[in-house]
Amino acid sequence: MEKIQVEIVPGVGLGKLKFGMSRDEVKAILGEPDHQEITSYGDDDSDQSDAWEYHPLRLDLSFEEAEDWRLTILSVSSEDYMFKGSSLIGLNQEELMEELDVLRVKDLEIEDMSSEDHPDQTLISSEALGMNFWLHKDILEEIQWGPLFADENTIKWPE
Repeated sequence: MEKIQVEIVPGVGLGKLKFGMSRDEVKAILGEPDHQEITSYGDDDSDQSDAWEYHPLRLDLSFEEAEDWRLTILSVSSEDYMFKGSSLIGLNQEELMEELDVLRVKDLEIEDMSSEDHPDQTLISSEALGMNFWLHKDILEEIQWGPLFADENTIKWPE
């Protein structure tokens, strides 16, 4: 498994990992995932997602059938990953909001995503950056992002 760069690039990817890559292209960089699971997210089995986990890297990836099984989502949960030079994982909500303000992320929406299975869960999202910040018990545990969109249905794949 190749060591990857840790700088999160909204709409583009993470180091050599670029949104739009095929599963084979990703395997050539990272090797086989530690865990893989195909799930359906539609009413029938036609809309599927292939989720890969790389435990030592604290990195998850998703490939969507609707996008010809190309890389569409990256998720990280380690303090080693940086966004605009800042390590965000582990910050509380107030610290995160202050840091995102300093980084000029202004279009933030906050939503309580608590459920019986996941109490005390908050989602802070930036539509302009295509990023989600998942907090549990007021602490940022995961950053998730994907490609940007030209319009509601058209993905702007990175070059």
